[in-house]
Amino acid sequence: MSKYKHILFDVDGTLVDTYEANISSLIELLDRYVPNHGRGLNDFADIFGLPGVECLKILGVPQDKGQMILKEWIELVHTKSHMCRLYDGVIPLLSILKEQGYHLAVVTSRTRGMPMGGPLGGHIPEPLSPYIERAICANDVKRPKPAPDSILLYMEQTGAKREEILFIGDAHTDLQCANSAGVDFGLAVWDYRGADFLKCAHYFKNVWEILSVLSAKEDDHSLARQLHNWAREINAIGQIGLTYVKDRFDKERYERLGEIASQMAALYVDEKAEVIKSNWCTEGYKTPQLDTRGAVFNEQGQILLVKEKLSGKWSLPGGWCDENLTIMQNTIKEIREEACMEVCPVKLIAILDKNKHNDPENLAGCLKAFVLCKAGPGHFVDNIETSQRRFFSLDELPTDNLRTSTTSLEQLKMCFAAYETPNWQPIVE
Repeated sequence: MSKYKHILFDVDGTLVDTYEANISSLIELLDRYVPNHGRGLNDFADIFGLPGVECLKILGVPQDKGQMILKEWIELVHTKSHMCRLYDGVIPLLSILKEQGYHLAVVTSRTRGMPMGGPLGGHIPEPLSPYIERAICANDVKRPKPAPDSILLYMEQTGAKREEILFIGDAHTDLQCANSAGVDFGLAVWDYRGADFLKCAHYFKNVWEILSVLSAKEDDHSLARQLHNWAREINAIGQIGLTYVKDRFDKERYERLGEIASQMAALYVDEKAEVIKSNWCTEGYKTPQLDTRGAVFNEQGQILLVKEKLSGKWSLPGGWCDENLTIMQNTIKEIREEACMEVCPVKLIAILDKNKHNDPENLAGCLKAFVLCKAGPGHFVDNIETSQRRFFSLDELPTDNLRTSTTSLEQLKMCFAAYETPNWQPIVE
């Protein structure tokens, strides 16, 4: 588990898409009470994340009519509750996070005791209630968002520490709330409609990037790890220098850097420096290696894994990307070789940093590309790499016998999510 233990979500624009229902209702009211307001459907960024009464003040609604118009607004939204929906992947994500032991809550500008109507109404939308432990609403505190009071109240109620909290929202008011409370903030880019750049700890293009961040390993600040990091950097400097060097004395110096780096790394991984040097020393500018993995699904929605002979463990089929092959071509080749199956690549799922998500780490940098594929024909034949192939459903994955250096449980769940999400956006770290 990451350093975060408590994941707080804004509701509207983060977990639930209520934009059209809310704004179209608001425009109807402005047309009635604030003639010539001049705002269209996409002109309300300045009120995102604020409680309803505050929104109406900013929009120029007469203060003596604020509560009456707020009630009308809610009633109008109630008639349009059919327009509201959860964003793709929200329920599977919350289910995984709850299963992994995270504390989940909402910090919302909705009002406790004032339902918006429909199955997504209320301060905790009904479909989310099995996963959300508590809600902090606008009327639970004296100063709602953008003030920090909501998050501070959550900390008081739960004993959560600032460094353990990640708040995810879609508005500048959410960021202000997080900054004032001293907690990290992640922007829900999938529905951020503001024009301003927001400086955040994390930017999430889709909900599954949240899982990618949370599943990344925590930084190791030990002396051994720091030596390894320095060794990788020194080796890269030496390798790059050898690529461009002209003077023979400088060449000797760069070669010596490679030797020093190998000796340092040997202390970290318990391997001979000569072996490390032979693996590290390649021609040209030093860049990360590329590993491709195919997520092949059958018509029953099951994923294909292969059992490796060397490790005896299950893995997504794949391997190092060969020279002159694209990511898609290499994925097809690896599946053909390891699973004896022809496949059709459908879309890119993700490109992840292996050393952040898989154990053990590579000596050098490594990027992992996951590709969603459709199963094709092919009869399995025992080969030098694999002894079996098999399709697994999500609830029958061999969790105790995965080759985690190539395929983690979180990465398999990510692949299932991509398969089940028609408009999946690739996760690229």
